[in-house]
Amino acid sequence: MDFQPYRESLEIRRRRVIILTACSLALIFLLWLTLPARSFFAGMFLGGLVSLYNVLHIARKLRLAGETALAGEGSRPGLGLTNRFLALILPLILGIRYPEQVNVLSIFLGLPLGYMAAVMVELSLIKSGFGHHGRRG
Repeated sequence: MDFQPYRESLEIRRRRVIILTACSLALIFLLWLTLPARSFFAGMFLGGLVSLYNVLHIARKLRLAGETALAGEGSRPGLGLTNRFLALILPLILGIRYPEQVNVLSIFLGLPLGYMAAVMVELSLIKSGFGHHGRRG
């Protein structure tokens, strides 16, 4: 079975999410360097990095699950919830260990960054009609 259109569609989405999240992280990094609230922006930056990792990880797992489903194979791999939770623990440990450098609460403000980027990319693709093949009844 040909997975190429499926892979191209996912690759476009992945690339746009990476660009949008990287731009947001660059802005947070610049704010971290220039503003006096360094620990706040350090936490947001770490949360944003974890968010980007989590979004890319789940996108990879969903791609593999989609290819498995399209191929008609029976078993599906998990979505890696344990890995994504473990990725969150590192910045929390840093925030607890070094509270003067990293604000723990701002880590949680950075976590939705990658997911918001994914939603914005998907909404922009829907609005532009990308991949729309007619209505289903």
